[in-house]
Amino acid sequence: MRFECVDDVRHSAAEVFILIRDEMPSLVPYLDDVQEIVVTARREEGTSVHITNLWRGSSAKAPKVVQKFLSPDLLSWKDHATWHEGEIRYATWRLEPKMGGRLFECSGKTSILEINEGSCQIQIQGELRIYPERLPGVPRILAARLRGKIESFVVKMLVPNLQTMARGVQAYFDDVKAEQE
Repeated sequence: MRFECVDDVRHSAAEVFILIRDEMPSLVPYLDDVQEIVVTARREEGTSVHITNLWRGSSAKAPKVVQKFLSPDLLSWKDHATWHEGEIRYATWRLEPKMGGRLFECSGKTSILEINEGSCQIQIQGELRIYPERLPGVPRILAARLRGKIESFVVKMLVPNLQTMARGVQAYFDDVKAEQE
């Protein structure tokens, strides 16, 4: 399933880029269904920075029938991103389940484009493929019947959090500004 979201932020592309690249864990309070983001690796290479973050999601909004199969590790994923800083600021990324084999595949690109002085646009484009039959402990016959519910939950957990990034960034900067006043 392909997805795309575009949203504006009332801060410069440089500020937003640094926040998302270097301080992603600071955004947790502003992202739905995310309990924690931990930076597990960081390597700088010229104008590129390779970062791996471990994200921990919440099962609170999962359908009841699916919750019994969801452990905290199944709700965790690694975000492998390569950030490029130049005239255009962007990251290419790939998400990987922490466990559960290849429950899903998700990759894409996040671009941070200057609109005008003091405003930018965050564009997130990606592709998500879900394989609920690979969920540990779920019998194949049950997986076939639960496919739609599991897929719906994973989409509802991953995609909206990617889509709310701009709103979370804006709320973060609004809170920082309010604290400074």
